[in-house]
Amino acid sequence: MQTEAILEALTALCTISPLAVIGLNPQNQVDLWSPAAEQMFGWTQAEILGEALPVGVGLVTALQAQTSLRTVVQKKDGRSLEIECRIAPRPSGGWILLSTDLTNTKATEREREEFLARDREATARIKAESRFRELLEAAPDAIIEVDREGRIVLLNAVTVKLFGYTREELLGRNVDALIPDSARSRHAAHRAGYWSKPMTRPMGQGLTLMARRKDGSEFPVEISLSPVRSDEGFRVTAIIRDVTERKIAEEKIHTANQQLELRNKEVERANRLKSEFLASMSHELRTPLHTIIGFAELLAEELEGPLNDKQKRFLQHVHQDSLHLLDLINDILDLSKIEAGGMQLNIESFDARDVVRAAVDSIRPMASAKFISIDNRVKNEVFVLADRVRFREILSNLLSNAVKFTPEGGRIEVDPPVSQGDKIVFCVSDTGVGIAPEDREAIFDKFRQVGSATHGVREGTGLGLAIVKHLVEMHGGSISLESTVGVGSRFSFSVPADVGRSQSDPLVLIIEDEPAARELLTSYLTPLGIRTECAATAQEGIEAARRLHPDAVTLDLLLPGRSGWHVLRELREMPDASDIPILVISVVDESRAAIDLGATEYLQKPVKKEALVRALRRHAPARFGMI
Repeated sequence: MQTEAILEALTALCTISPLAVIGLNPQNQVDLWSPAAEQMFGWTQAEILGEALPVGVGLVTALQAQTSLRTVVQKKDGRSLEIECRIAPRPSGGWILLSTDLTNTKATEREREEFLARDREATARIKAESRFRELLEAAPDAIIEVDREGRIVLLNAVTVKLFGYTREELLGRNVDALIPDSARSRHAAHRAGYWSKPMTRPMGQGLTLMARRKDGSEFPVEISLSPVRSDEGFRVTAIIRDVTERKIAEEKIHTANQQLELRNKEVERANRLKSEFLASMSHELRTPLHTIIGFAELLAEELEGPLNDKQKRFLQHVHQDSLHLLDLINDILDLSKIEAGGMQLNIESFDARDVVRAAVDSIRPMASAKFISIDNRVKNEVFVLADRVRFREILSNLLSNAVKFTPEGGRIEVDPPVSQGDKIVFCVSDTGVGIAPEDREAIFDKFRQVGSATHGVREGTGLGLAIVKHLVEMHGGSISLESTVGVGSRFSFSVPADVGRSQSDPLVLIIEDEPAARELLTSYLTPLGIRTECAATAQEGIEAARRLHPDAVTLDLLLPGRSGWHVLRELREMPDASDIPILVISVVDESRAAIDLGATEYLQKPVKKEALVRALRRHAPARFGMI
């Protein structure tokens, strides 16, 4: 009874099992074929019982080796079927096979994978939309999206705040609600024009755009338009910025500029009237002054009778003070002419060396009275394009100032001029009282003096440097000041060079302590039309290079004190001298070290003229190529 019950249970299980259950006897003939096997493979039980397994004996053999196998077999109707088979031996001999149809399982797996992919895509889209919404709400400007009919389909919180509507009131509403009544009739045509040629651009470029709030108030805006394609169709995104505060600020600036322009015109008019008044008064004052000076000079000649010492002293005071007053009036008259635009320059080409010499000679008596030495170092031709008279006036004012503010026993120098592009720079330096840094700008103001003249010199009007600055700038140049309190000052000014004449002769700086060697190099170069300047020590050479900007430098390494190595290193660190050819000429053979340190070429003494000239031509062809 128990065995029968088990058989009945197994039979029932085979009947209801979704797996195909197949039994094989020891002869590999089918003796069990479940309904699921019939449905899976297509053969009925009547067709298959007692027959060999239709799906192949090889399958059974393969299963015996590994008990489980995935394979593709053919059904009765010839279609392929992917199955998974398992096998177990019977105690009485033969086999039991279980087969699973994998076709439905794989379809289910694909569906699951597709579902998961769709789920991931949906999650990513939700995150992207959430991020977009966050960015939209965080934007500082109002942002709306409008469809083809002009309906608002998207907006951010700033839009609600800016226009005074609720989000629900604006969604689906026509965008014309945000446009002032005066512009609403034209907006439909503008919108249609944009749809015909959509592109990212500002709206109403060059126009003042206005928007309308819910309460009817209007305010200025800037609007940027961008076309957007979406699943719902073609739309336009508008970014709207309230520019009320900027417009108010611009209006304030405009008003301030207008007021400033009016004030400038008033100041210009006042300056012009002042200059005209000063010019008129100066002319009126000069006439009686000339008479006073003339009669004082006649009285001094004692043609009408002798004068005693006291009378002569009084007359000398009258004459000197009259001349001083005339100088002051002339300064005022010059400045008035400059400011009124009444001074014209007579530009010509001339050798500035002659004018410098004349200016220095005229100031020597005043300097000698204070035992001040004046060194005029302008020795070579230097042609400039300037007004000869005004150029002399610039120099005379600077030299006169130097004498005024230099103590007794001091020194004044006029340095060799330096070429800078199309300009020539002249320098007047002194060992005077110097000027504090905070006063260096004010030194060029009218009627300003930032220091006191030294003993024995009259104070001026404070117009000299103001006139100098105006005259230099009228020539297209500039003026600058270097000064140290208690050490001295150095005024540098530039005027246009006559390029065709001033730059004809190149300059070589010879740094050499041996007089004979200096003379030899000079004699090599001078006949070729090359100007030379000499320095006997390292310090002199560095200062000369900084001041002269030579076209080339010859350098001896064996110098007294600091060596030529120091000079070479410092010249290469100077911005203005870093590209100047430096030809080392020395008795020691240190060519490799010199080249590594920045020397352009190394020539060992005794150097021949041809070798020196070839080196100059090779390393500075623009200046020495035609020699």
